[in-house]
Amino acid sequence: MNRRAARKFTNVLALCLSGLATVIGLFCLGAILWTLISNGLAGMSVALFTQNTPPPGSSGGILNAIYGSVVMTLIGIFIGAPIGMLAGTYLAEYGRGSRLSTVIRFVNDVLLSAPSIIIGLFIYEILVVQDGALLSARRRRLHWRSLPLPVDGPNHRGHVESRAAGN
Repeated sequence: MNRRAARKFTNVLALCLSGLATVIGLFCLGAILWTLISNGLAGMSVALFTQNTPPPGSSGGILNAIYGSVVMTLIGIFIGAPIGMLAGTYLAEYGRGSRLSTVIRFVNDVLLSAPSIIIGLFIYEILVVQDGALLSARRRRLHWRSLPLPVDGPNHRGHVESRAAGN
């Protein structure tokens, strides 16, 4: 077999294998969509969009989740759109070779190339989890301070003292 025939055979084989992979992928996607639609249509109702999320085991809807998504999207638009327009205008008109324009372009490239879920998880880890740990420590301290103390009782040395009198 000459070189041209070997390359043609390899090309046809690769096309057949990639076509087979496409068909398998589309079949799996179709099966998932069919299951989603056939099982999901039974759960669609007006209550789904008009009632809040209930406790587990009871019926209700997802109105609060929809409302929260809309509010977060609008807040993001109102904050991000002016900043983006100002940054773009600055880069186009004034920031040809300045250090600030280099930083803005770098941050823009990072935000464009990284998936938003990764950035969200990073911010969640830095702000929410760390602050949540501090908040829970504060809550524990406040909780222990607010517990009713016995009026009379032995201290750590076994002596009886009155805490109500401030001793």
